[in-house]
Amino acid sequence: MLIAKVILAAGQSSRFKGCKLIANVGFGQTMVERAVKTLQALDDSPVYVVTGAWHKEIEQALCGNTNIQLIENKQWDKGLGGSIATASEVVSKINNYDGFLFMLCDQVQLQTQHLSELVKGFTQTPSRWCADYGERLGVPAIFPAVDLSKLASLTSDKGAQHLLRSKNEVVNTINISHAKLDIDTQEQLSDFLSKHEL
Repeated sequence: MLIAKVILAAGQSSRFKGCKLIANVGFGQTMVERAVKTLQALDDSPVYVVTGAWHKEIEQALCGNTNIQLIENKQWDKGLGGSIATASEVVSKINNYDGFLFMLCDQVQLQTQHLSELVKGFTQTPSRWCADYGERLGVPAIFPAVDLSKLASLTSDKGAQHLLRSKNEVVNTINISHAKLDIDTQEQLSDFLSKHEL
């Protein structure tokens, strides 16, 4: 099955007071580079990165990377749903994907093996799959191609949460506690770096 791999990185990072996407998260990697490499390790298909507020900074940070495609969401201030919609419309025109995998750029504890579990589940049962944080459901998540029209019409700042919590659709989950952490502030990044001694 062919799955589009999408990183959502269009936000302003207002709580970080700067562009967190190019912050060093260890091993000499920026946050966005780490996310890209995590997805690239899944397979050799391209990684799509949805940019917005910090498009130029991300473009520069990734200039040495190959097999990626930036998708600029010029209406990034409308929220996460708009970024998902923009990506869905663009990548669906590039290839006939069976599914769409979305992850956030700032989920710094996510590893390729976690994403592999989702992909394996989706491959066996092509329906909605997402991470169970223990308290709630969320990204990373994979949506089947039949959800394309729903994804392309999203506008909410909450992204696709309502699709993952729908009582009318089958939503499969995998316990990925590592997905719970996302970096929003300088303090959270410092805490992450100190704990991992990177």
